Amino acid sequence: MKISCIALDDEPASLAVIEQYAELVPFLALKRTFVSVKEALTFLKTERVDCVFLDIKMPDLLGTELARILKGQTQIIFITAYSEYALQGFEVQALDYLLKPIEFDRFLQTANRVHAHLSQRVEGQSSIFVKEGYDWVRIQLNEVQYIQSDTNLLFIYERNRRIITRMTMTEMLSLLPPERFLRVHKSYIVAVESIQKIERHQLTLDKGVVPIGELYREKVGQLLLR
Repeated sequence: MKISCIALDDEPASLAVIEQYAELVPFLALKRTFVSVKEALTFLKTERVDCVFLDIKMPDLLGTELARILKGQTQIIFITAYSEYALQGFEVQALDYLLKPIEFDRFLQTANRVHAHLSQRVEGQSSIFVKEGYDWVRIQLNEVQYIQSDTNLLFIYERNRRIITRMTMTEMLSLLPPERFLRVHKSYIVAVESIQKIERHQLTLDKGVVPIGELYREKVGQLLLR
């Protein structure tokens, strides 16, 4: 699934960063960049995009106002150097908020969130991309059995392969549909559909066994009530 997007920022240097990062993400297609809201609106009259990377403090119109105009037409990702605008961003239902200077790992997390959101809406299932070494690997979420954390690495166990990526558990959880994945231990996330047996201290999956952390037992127990 290819995601089309545009970027608006009155600082060319910031647009250059977005362009550079977008080229590194295989499922992003950055169609155009703009320093003017008026020019972007003219473009959007004839072109459809899946998401817009949008600076909040634009000179001709605040990004929050543009987001209201585009509401329901595309996903909005705010980019700004002013953290105090974060609340305004979420009030207009922006999908995410990137604070300058933007780090690539944070940009990729946002791109994956857009991908998961659109995939779930359009295809009924989602997938994400993670970086394994120097390669980008697509993870089909219906193939995942469980995810294990070890220091700053995640080991993603599918039915027939293991993928290693450098991410935190929090970053991974933000990308996963909560109705399909559950954190059961400080170091483990499991796919709910892969659970075959629930015991007090562990879960038996289609392939493998994972422990249940004491702090997570109540959430695991709620699975029995579904």
